[in-house]
Amino acid sequence: MRRGNKKDNRERKSSDMEQEGPFKVNQLILAQNKSNTYSVGEWRDAKVISIRSGSKSNINLEDSIELYVHYERTNRRCDEWIPTDRAKPWEASSKKAETNEPILEHDEHEGYDEKVIAMHEECTKFKTIRYIELGKHRCETWYFSPFPDYYQNIDTLYICEFCLTFFKFKAELVRHEKRCKILHPMGNEIYRDGDISVFEIDGARNVAYCENLCYISKLFLDHKNLSYDVEPFLFYVLTENDDAGCHIAGYFSKEKESTMNNNLSCILVLPFMQRKGFGKFLITFSYELSKIELKVGTPERPLSDLGYASYFSWWTGEIVRVLESHQGQMLSLNDVTNKTYIRHQDVMEILDKLNILRYCQGNHILYANPEYLNEIKKTIVGKPGRPVYPEKLHWRPLKIIN
Repeated sequence: MRRGNKKDNRERKSSDMEQEGPFKVNQLILAQNKSNTYSVGEWRDAKVISIRSGSKSNINLEDSIELYVHYERTNRRCDEWIPTDRAKPWEASSKKAETNEPILEHDEHEGYDEKVIAMHEECTKFKTIRYIELGKHRCETWYFSPFPDYYQNIDTLYICEFCLTFFKFKAELVRHEKRCKILHPMGNEIYRDGDISVFEIDGARNVAYCENLCYISKLFLDHKNLSYDVEPFLFYVLTENDDAGCHIAGYFSKEKESTMNNNLSCILVLPFMQRKGFGKFLITFSYELSKIELKVGTPERPLSDLGYASYFSWWTGEIVRVLESHQGQMLSLNDVTNKTYIRHQDVMEILDKLNILRYCQGNHILYANPEYLNEIKKTIVGKPGRPVYPEKLHWRPLKIIN
């Protein structure tokens, strides 16, 4: 007869809690939110994903029962462990259910069938790293990332902001920083404007750096497959620069050869670098590369809710700019695509959702009333983001020789 061990006892204890406690797995409850996404202390509909003893965690919560909850009608990045004093039995709320803006509704699972989606959500159900420290910044993670087992189930992951080597303990990072002589991403600087730069990194030449970048980005991207083979990709890393070095702010990747004409695979602006116009900067940068390549481009699907919102705003701004500059002139959909390098299907989606493409007297027309376009710019386009100056971009397309 096999002798029981501590792991068996913990699993049995967790199972007993799920069966005998006041809360059950998959139960709908009211949970008190404490993140910045909503009002602090607000009670929200939530679903219990799992139950555990507080003493099993490395997160220094009270030694009590904890619930891992998913807030209804909310992205999974807001999922969290909460003590039971922030939970109570569900009761009908008079508060109107919150939904996304209809104009921004899209399929976040595009290209995945239900079985794949279910497997993905089961495998990535819990965030196993709560915080990262990168340079002078410390931020909470959003999603699960498949770091090696040694780095799972920890409170904080410590990362060298220049070479992206990661550590379980702060003392290890301190020792590493004394030896690390790197002050910028491991690639060629292809763009510089004031205090920002963009570096191109070949996944085949800097494998470890690019793999670490993928691991880190997965902490903030949900429905992107983490590619363990980084060699087919180029990575474009955006940095903020000062006397101490070039500090990573975000990046995008693209395939060296894309059969789907994707000009971008993954895009991320780190949470502590957001609201600086860097998201639209990276989108603009990817299309500037497409212009040099003379290829119409589109991002790889699926897009996250935040990613789609950024692209929708950027696409709208570019299309409105073309319509404004051609007032009173003949303009076809192909003309819009040729002038913006935005894929024809993406142009059609924007024109349709914004009711610019209309049917009148048996013909399709582009409704480009200046007042209507100005209203779109105010409500949809928003701030333009940091500009990209093509004359400061020093880049040639990669040539693949078979």
